[in-house]
Amino acid sequence: MASYNNGVSAFFLVAFLFAAASTPLAHGQVVTLRGLTVNGSLCCTPTGNCPGQGVSGVPVSLNCTIVDVGARVLGSGVTNVNGTFNITVPALTGLILGLPILPCVVTVQLPLSPVVCPVLNATTGILAATVNSVGTVLTSTLGLVQAATIGAFFNVMI
Repeated sequence: MASYNNGVSAFFLVAFLFAAASTPLAHGQVVTLRGLTVNGSLCCTPTGNCPGQGVSGVPVSLNCTIVDVGARVLGSGVTNVNGTFNITVPALTGLILGLPILPCVVTVQLPLSPVVCPVLNATTGILAATVNSVGTVLTSTLGLVQAATIGAFFNVMI
C-alpha cells in the first residue's frame, strides 16, 4: 500500500509541476520571477557569433528593462575556455513572461584584447544580443525560474 501511495503522490506532484510551469499567462501579466538564467556563447568571428573558436575570459553583462524601474545591469559573467557563459540572477520582479523575447540584452564591450581575439580587437563599440525565452521552470530551490538563451550578436557603435 505504501508504494502505491508514493506512486500516486509522485504522479500528482509531477502533474502539478507540469501544470504550473505550462499554464499560459495573460498578455502583459507581470509575474515575480525567483530567478533568470541566460546561456550563450561568444566566438572569435567578425560578428562574435558562433560557429567559430570560443573566446575565453571575456566579461559579459545582462541588462534588462524592469517595469516601473527602467534599464538595469542585473548580472554579469565571464566566458569560459569554450567561449560559453551562464548568467543567473535571483529574485527578479517586474519582468513580463509569456513573450518569446525578454526585455533584456547581453552585452560585450569592444575592442577585445588582440591576444584573446584579434578579429574583435579592430572593432569598437558594444556587441549586444537579445535574450530569448526558452521556457519557465519551477524548481524546488528557487521557485519560478525563467530560462533563456541569446540571439545573434550585433555591433552597437557608440
